[in-house]
Amino acid sequence: MIYTIENKVMKIAVDTSGAQLASVQTKPDEKEYLWQGDPAYWTGRAYNLFPTIGRMYKNTYTYRGKSYSLLPHGIARYRVFQLADRTATKLRFRLTEDEDSLQSYPFRFCFDIVYELVGTRLNIAYEVTNPNEEDLIFTLGGHPGFNIPFGGGTFENYYLEFPERTQVTWHTLSKNKFMSGKTQPFALKDGVRLPLEHSLFDNDAIILGNTCRRVLIKNTADSRQIALDYPEFKYLGIWHAPQTDAPYICLEPWSALPATEGITDDLETKKDMTHLAPGKTFRNVWGFEISE
Repeated sequence: MIYTIENKVMKIAVDTSGAQLASVQTKPDEKEYLWQGDPAYWTGRAYNLFPTIGRMYKNTYTYRGKSYSLLPHGIARYRVFQLADRTATKLRFRLTEDEDSLQSYPFRFCFDIVYELVGTRLNIAYEVTNPNEEDLIFTLGGHPGFNIPFGGGTFENYYLEFPERTQVTWHTLSKNKFMSGKTQPFALKDGVRLPLEHSLFDNDAIILGNTCRRVLIKNTADSRQIALDYPEFKYLGIWHAPQTDAPYICLEPWSALPATEGITDDLETKKDMTHLAPGKTFRNVWGFEISE
């Protein structure tokens, strides 16, 4: 089911399937900024990632000596959420465990996703509550796709800009598209820009660390831009369908990395996982703003 909210300048739609964004439009022109899931390239639009990111090695991990199997990007993207609350400019969706999820992820949980329009900005809050008597272990991520071009010009007129200079690191992939376990410096033009070209993604995603946690999609043809902020996420994935001329780009804030080639992760020791104490709630807010 699709739910919509709007204000004077923006309108969004959210699908209860995965609680993923289905549309992001500016008003009054109804310009669509969100990728619309063309199956020729990628059927998704804006996955929400919980409790894992990317692929597990052989789709398997262990917890307290037992092996479990999870599909890529975890559970949330495959489940139907319930609408928990709604106002004119805010939607709250909720997912809890069920018998099926407990077979692949042995925890009870309450995962809320809150979308709120504030002017030309969309805030997205992830809230995870632990009803267990032991730590709840998870990671979180976003996966929104944005149409490119969304203004003037062609794909090659667009670039990413990180407004603060940092020593950005590149977490490289193996031949089989798992993490390689290796990092290297990632060179940006003038220290802040990444010009977009389709060949960037021939080997799948570019995964960056140590960014300033703010990135803008700009172009050389006009002044339209999208600014994405991810202050509490450690990594940023940048992706479109490999070896294609796909007219979109995904900007993916992640709190942890996918599996490393050849390593079956132990959930309790995997790096960067969130360990949430019993009865506690974890909140992580990110979002993006559109300027025209």
